[in-house]
Amino acid sequence: MVSCVSEELPKQANTPAVKPGLPQPFRFHKAVEVTPGLTFDILSWGRGSEHIGAYIILRSDSTAAEYRSTTGELEGEITDVWNMDMDADGNPEIFIQAKGQDEDTYLNMYIYEFRENGSSQQIRFPDLTSSTKKTYRGKDSVFIKEGDLYREFPTYDSADTAAVKPTGKKTLKYLLRGNSFSVQEIKEEDSGKKDNR
Repeated sequence: MVSCVSEELPKQANTPAVKPGLPQPFRFHKAVEVTPGLTFDILSWGRGSEHIGAYIILRSDSTAAEYRSTTGELEGEITDVWNMDMDADGNPEIFIQAKGQDEDTYLNMYIYEFRENGSSQQIRFPDLTSSTKKTYRGKDSVFIKEGDLYREFPTYDSADTAAVKPTGKKTLKYLLRGNSFSVQEIKEEDSGKKDNR
C-alpha cells in the first residue's frame, strides 16, 4: 500500500518579482479608444534588429462585432500613437510616430484613415523639401495645437555635418484635406504655446 503525503514546498528566498511586459517579439503596445466599442490596438514587433520590424493596427468594433487588421513595415521604434480627425470627415486617422535609428532620431510617421465600413487607407506624410533637408539633423518634436499637427526641429548650417550647434529652429504646420497633406512653414513670431495631445 502506498499513502499520499502532502509536503509543503520550501519557499525560495529573494525571488525577484516578474515585471509585467510584452512577450517577445513584441516591443510596443497602445490601445486607442476612438468611440465606445471602437478601439485600435497598435503593436510593433521584430526579431534580430532593434530598429527594423513591423507594426499592426488591430481594429476592434465590438458594437458591430467586426474585427480587422492593417500591417506595415516599421523603421525605427514607435514613440507615440494617437487618434485625430484632421480633415473633419468623421473618419478617424491613427498616427504612429517613430524615431529612426540614426543618432539624431529622425522622424518617421505612419498614418491611416479608417472608414466606417472598416476599410483603411494609408496617408503619406510629406517629405521635407531638399533645401530643408540640408539643414535638418533630426531631433523632431511633434505636437497638436488647436486641432492642427505641428513639427518642430532645430536647423543647422548645411556644412555642419557633426550637428554641433543649431543655428535656428523650423516649425511646420500640417493640414489634411482629401487625404492629402499640405505644409506651411510657421515663422517664429507666429508660433504660440504648445497644447498637449
